[in-house]
Amino acid sequence: MPFDLERSSGTWKIGKHSDNFKETRYLKMSDSLGVPAEALDMLITSEVTVECTVSGNTFTDKSTMLGKTTVNTFTFGEECEETDHTGTKRKVTYTMEGDSMVFVYPNHDGKGLVVRQAMRWTDDKTIRHEYKVGDLEGWAEGQRV
Repeated sequence: MPFDLERSSGTWKIGKHSDNFKETRYLKMSDSLGVPAEALDMLITSEVTVECTVSGNTFTDKSTMLGKTTVNTFTFGEECEETDHTGTKRKVTYTMEGDSMVFVYPNHDGKGLVVRQAMRWTDDKTIRHEYKVGDLEGWAEGQRV
């Protein structure tokens, strides 16, 4: 069954994650953010709330972390620009693959690091977010609130 984007409308909190979550998030964030190592632990383990709204083939993702909110709008199949919590902009393309919504950053850190993420439903209130950062793979889950 394809990923039902309409079902993703609402507010989500990122909860459980793989044992290597910190390591993969560090690899994904360290070079591109320019954040001191001591501050990365706080960023990596902070609570993230995501509010998603959908309109046809376009969706808006409003993400709040450490009191800072970013808003990005994406259209499926088109390369879009995303701005993260530090103000860093990068290109990303969202597509549907089977039962997953897939998004790929072809040059996440400006040095050629490819980051691939996929989201799929595990039940009515849970989305599993799988990611591959370089050679590392991991996952996190979002719960509807």
